[in-house]
Amino acid sequence: MPRQIREIRVPRNVVSELPRPVVNTSIPVVRGAKPPVVTGISPPVVDVPNTTIDYPTLDVPVEQQFQGDMSPQQEPQTSTPTPDTRDLPTTPAIPTQPSFEVGGVDIPIPEPGPLVAAGSLAVVTTVVTLSATIAVGQAKTALEPLLKKLLQPKKKKIKVKKVTPVLHFIPNEDGTVECIEYNAKGMRVLEGGIEKLEQHLRDQVELDALWEYDNKLIIDEELSKNLTKEGQKRFKKYFAAPKVIAKKLGAKFSF
Repeated sequence: MPRQIREIRVPRNVVSELPRPVVNTSIPVVRGAKPPVVTGISPPVVDVPNTTIDYPTLDVPVEQQFQGDMSPQQEPQTSTPTPDTRDLPTTPAIPTQPSFEVGGVDIPIPEPGPLVAAGSLAVVTTVVTLSATIAVGQAKTALEPLLKKLLQPKKKKIKVKKVTPVLHFIPNEDGTVECIEYNAKGMRVLEGGIEKLEQHLRDQVELDALWEYDNKLIIDEELSKNLTKEGQKRFKKYFAAPKVIAKKLGAKFSF
């Protein structure tokens, strides 16, 4: 049996049946507003004085005028020549100096007195200079050996007897290290039972920065195995083979 399709009902439009609104547009809608309160107040009058100050003009003199007023005025003094009342003899007439003519030019002949004085002075100066030179040369020749002997530096032999202690690190059978000291007084066991040799050496260097320079260190070459690579590199110059140590100890402890 075929299925029936129901009829679709559309609601009716009711808006078209509503009456139109009645609006009177001829009279505008204006709300009444009261005038402001400050409308009837008169503006204030402020009397502000003028900031310009009328300074008086002072007539200040310049520095030249001030110095002129302070310094007293000196009146010019007129010097009157003083008449010479001394009874002086009359100046004798200057004698004319003889001259000779060369090419139409008169050449005066100098007086013999100055020429003789100048020649004598030159001769005396020459003689004194030669004498002084000869005397200085002879004195230098005579005193030269003595001066060389006095100026020759004296060689002094200073003997400083200093015995540097020797610290010898040797291995023990139990795996520890023993430190033997050789000094001017003899030999002694400085420290024994050292378990960590590298740590011991580094501690000594940290406690005394001159420990390596005040002592001569000799470390048995077999102990290098107990040190790290960095320690072997750090204390490499102190390692010595047993035969080298025996040779040094046999040579009257001449380290």
